[in-house]
Order: sequence, then structure tokens, then C-alpha cells
Amino acid sequence: MYGLDPVGYETGRPDYPARVLDVLTQRGLRPGSSVLEIGPGTGRVTRRLIDAGASVIAVEPDPALADLLRRELPADRLEVMTGTFEDAALPEDRFDLVIAAMAFHWVDQRIGLPRLSRVLRPGGWAAIWWTLFRDPSRPDPFADATTEVLGPPPGPVSGIPFELDVDAWSDSLAGPAGLIDVGSETIRWTARFDPISLRALYGSMISVRRRPEAYQRVLLDEIEHIATQDFGGEVERPFVTAIYTGRRPPTTHGRPPVR
Repeated sequence: MYGLDPVGYETGRPDYPARVLDVLTQRGLRPGSSVLEIGPGTGRVTRRLIDAGASVIAVEPDPALADLLRRELPADRLEVMTGTFEDAALPEDRFDLVIAAMAFHWVDQRIGLPRLSRVLRPGGWAAIWWTLFRDPSRPDPFADATTEVLGPPPGPVSGIPFELDVDAWSDSLAGPAGLIDVGSETIRWTARFDPISLRALYGSMISVRRRPEAYQRVLLDEIEHIATQDFGGEVERPFVTAIYTGRRPPTTHGRPPVR
């Protein structure tokens, strides 16, 4: 679905906090490192990996987005594989770093979690993260003002959104994935928008894209109107990014069995 309008998706999504790149650097991103990216989408993170001097294999299930990456990014530093992480013909014991930005929830966890360890070299790191376009711990006046238009935010009415479920993701990385030194970091930040950039953000969201095209325009017109009339054209929204990391044991001891 995102491949139908990659420009709209790229335009609408805010960048990740700078702290994410810091964490990747601490976990092995450097010139010459071998990186596997799961679900690169439009290549927002892929560009950062290449700029850092890494060699990247990107596994993208959407053929249109895979073609976009091949056209726009340097072929000498990037190999794009069209398909899913579960099915891709990937070398084992290879990568210094495996990452997934806003993508790992699309992976079949029964297959994907054990495979994280198998494709990493001994001692290599995995990092998966999500940005939640709200922050349940902070007030969000614009979200409140648009609830009547958009309905309540997606996710559980009560409880923890999956993106922020530290215990569940930590258990998954330490258990089925067989990683050690598992950790997490929650990055709370504020995104600033004008009416046009807000329209692009909401237009990139799956909850809007799944609606009929004519209805999408009505929703986005109303969002832009509220931002202009009720917020003076300047909107601040609280977001939160959660990143989870772990590394494969330096030896094969404790490595998950091949399934």
C-alpha cells in the first residue's frame, strides 16, 4: 500500500530522533560495517546507513519501493532484495548490524525472531524501533481536537501500545531471538507541523490510506482546517520513539536452533 504513493509517504513522515543514530553507532554502525535492513520503505534510514560508510543489504517486500531504492541509492553500497525477511535468501553469520525501523511488526515473529540471530555474526547487534505518533504520557491538544474527525487513536483502549511494550519486546529478543545484552530506550520528543505538513503526515497513515479516496480528502481537508483555524497554523505534537537492541552471543553457545 505504501508503494502506491512513496513520495507522499516520504514527505509525510517526520525523521527519527538523532538519538536513534547514536544508538546504532554505539551498536556497530561505522565505515565498512555490514548491515541488513528489514523493510527499508523509501530509504529514509538506508541513506543514513550509507552515509555512515556501511554496506547495506535491504530486504523490501513492496516491489515499487524496492525499485525506488534501486533507482535512487548508490548500487555500489546497496543491494536490494525484493521479498520478505522470512523468505529472503540471506547469508548466515554475516551481518554486524540488523535493523528494522517501523517494520518488524510486519514480520512473522515465529520465523523472524530466531532468524535475527542466525544472520548476525557472533557479537553482532540487532536494533528494532518504532515511532508512535502520539505519547500516551503527555497531553496532545491537536489529537483531542481531531478525535471527532478521525476517531480514537489506533491501538488498545487500555494497556500498552505494542511499540512501547518493553517487557514483551525484551522477552522476544532474549528468548526466541536468542540475543544477549538486551536493552531498550524510550525517546520522548516533540514534532512541529504547519497545516500542509500535518496533512502529509495523516495522509501517510495506514488508518487514513485504507479509507475510500474521496473520504480521505474530506478527512485531510478537515485536519488542515483545524490546524489553521484552531491552532493558528502551528501545531506541536508529542511523539515517542522506542528502540530495542540485543546482540548475538560471541560464540555459538546458546544460539537458537535452526528451524
